[in-house]
Amino acid sequence: MIKCWFFLAIALISGSVYAESTCADIHGQESYPPLRIKNGTICFVQEPVLDPGTKTQISADAISLYYIFNENVPVKAGGRGLLFDNTPGEIIDAFSSSVGHDQQEKIFVIHSLEVRESLVESNSSGKFYSVSVFDPIGHTLRRDERASDWFGADYSWLSDGRRVTYKFPYQSRRDVQQAMGSPFALLMNRDGFISVRLKDKSYLFDGPNVRSKTKKYMIRGDRATVDKATAGWCQVHHSGGAKPLEMWLMCSAFNIDAQAKK
Repeated sequence: MIKCWFFLAIALISGSVYAESTCADIHGQESYPPLRIKNGTICFVQEPVLDPGTKTQISADAISLYYIFNENVPVKAGGRGLLFDNTPGEIIDAFSSSVGHDQQEKIFVIHSLEVRESLVESNSSGKFYSVSVFDPIGHTLRRDERASDWFGADYSWLSDGRRVTYKFPYQSRRDVQQAMGSPFALLMNRDGFISVRLKDKSYLFDGPNVRSKTKKYMIRGDRATVDKATAGWCQVHHSGGAKPLEMWLMCSAFNIDAQAKK
């Protein structure tokens, strides 16, 4: 009788072990080591991309995130996935960090993608970077669109043929962590205006990219407000001239204006 109970106990223990879900249970190639977070594990799996309308496979793969909450069934992350072209690219780094006054856990994924030769922009690195932010919510993982757009995406560098004119500012964990301490990080979670002062004379841009440079400019000491940021660019509102401006400059062009009203 004792032997029967012993073997039954072994069977129950073995059954509970085998019932636990792991990243290996998900169909597809693991693209990055599993990430352990507070209440579970995040898996990074390369899998075929499905057409949104027909749900049939297209001739491309992408890296998907799956969340295993407390060793339960893996659940695919909600929202837009990571970028892909004719290859799924690669994850440079993935980590969790506690953010804000409430110390909410967020997941940051730094991803890069080699743009195919026929599409790559001239005078660029050919390598496209992005930072995606995800929130663990209960049993699920969901992309934080606002925070992801704040970090944005672009080539690792662009030039005018002579010198580098832009570098994507969030290419490493350290870059991302430093950005979280920036005054402009307030715009990652809520609407608002941040008062700034221009460091030096700078030409303005119609959009958040070096290709949209204009002949309009602001001069050193000009005050403005910033209400939006993406990929190191800030949208500025300036009313010091004959006509109010709503244009873009790199965030690094500004100092925070402590004397102006917030």
